[in-house]
Amino acid sequence: MEPPVTGVRSAGTTATRDTMNRIRRVFITSLGLNLEEKDLPYEQKLDEISGLDSLAVLEFVTALEKEFDMAIEPEKLELSFVRDLPRLACYIEERQGRRPGSEA
Repeated sequence: MEPPVTGVRSAGTTATRDTMNRIRRVFITSLGLNLEEKDLPYEQKLDEISGLDSLAVLEFVTALEKEFDMAIEPEKLELSFVRDLPRLACYIEERQGRRPGSEA
């Protein structure tokens, strides 16, 4: 398992670099952005890179669900949650049982 990304926290936890990188890649690809992953810092809110309207959020979430082979709970489909890369990564890892204290 990849070590946690230093300094990128959400609710007191850190996400692994692998999960963060996969989310960045999905974000760039699913929205057809002309960016490289290095242009999207972990700490930056995703909607600051590209406007996230309801259609863009749906495309991004659908791509995330496919990438991580999981369903994101409907109550999590708020812009404040989806735009926060570290928080989103922690949520995905918890759902997949890869966070300390979560069920495998």
